[in-house]
Amino acid sequence: MYRILVETEFQAAHGVERSGGGREQPHEHLWRVQAAVNCRELDQRQMGIDFLELKPLLEDIVGKFEGRRLEQHKAFKKANATAEMVARLIYDQLAPKLPPEKKLAWIEVTEAPGCRVRYLPD
Repeated sequence: MYRILVETEFQAAHGVERSGGGREQPHEHLWRVQAAVNCRELDQRQMGIDFLELKPLLEDIVGKFEGRRLEQHKAFKKANATAEMVARLIYDQLAPKLPPEKKLAWIEVTEAPGCRVRYLPD
């Protein structure tokens, strides 16, 4: 089994709902996103999936968040714009774009240095 990883980043703000009520003041992060794809077999070029195919797929998804306030994006109308939800949203959008024989293993989102979440489906 091979696990192919690509990374990208985007700049965006959010102000998440607090557990005791209310909302944080909007603040910006340089969000880092890593996608991991599992491949059992290599193709004729000895690649699981070409970085030049995978990375643009990821960048197309996260590019829609660039320079925006996350909770103003339609994807977060019914969800809190937490790192957990950012990771899940990216996973849900990237997984169906992969060839059927490739499996998205996880998406990892780093909100700030030392603060990250990895989403893996059940």
